[in-house]
Amino acid sequence: MKLQRTKLGFTLIELLVVITIIGILATGATSVYTSQIQKARDSTRITDIKAVQSGVEQEYQDAWEYPDATTFSNVEAYVPKMPQDPKSGNASANSVFDYLYNVSDDSNSIPAQEYEVSTHFEQSGSISWKAATDWWNDPVRLEIWINVTDTDHNTVVSLAAWLAATVVLYDCVNATWTEWACAAASPMVIKNP
Repeated sequence: MKLQRTKLGFTLIELLVVITIIGILATGATSVYTSQIQKARDSTRITDIKAVQSGVEQEYQDAWEYPDATTFSNVEAYVPKMPQDPKSGNASANSVFDYLYNVSDDSNSIPAQEYEVSTHFEQSGSISWKAATDWWNDPVRLEIWINVTDTDHNTVVSLAAWLAATVVLYDCVNATWTEWACAAASPMVIKNP
């Protein structure tokens, strides 16, 4: 009697099923990884603007006014390493990835008595939970501010540009924070003193 020899191996159908399953798992893992990286960058942004806020507040304690474009370098005494957005220089559809600082007069026209620090989120959870719930209801930016109104955006400083030895004042058409932080802004550049 002749013994049948069985072939060891996989059929083409079995291989295709396994490759398809691996592809589905890899796609899911990639989207989770990307989401976690975005969430980590957003956490870094929150920490960074809180550090800038602390430096601005300490400068206020010394000078009795918040720094403007010409005196912003004084904040570096309190923030030894000025932060830069992880995606600085990139723009999204409705904002810029940059830390923006704004200073304005108060309601009594006393100069440099109100300020705002802003960051642009990229992860959808951060946008819906943190940015969209602030007072201005800006859908993509988290703002930390003292009394700044929607018409007070007259001196907006880009911190990334400050690090590059210039101050960029975003000059957008409408005086709302989203417009001041828009990707289509035409910047006016002032040399760092």
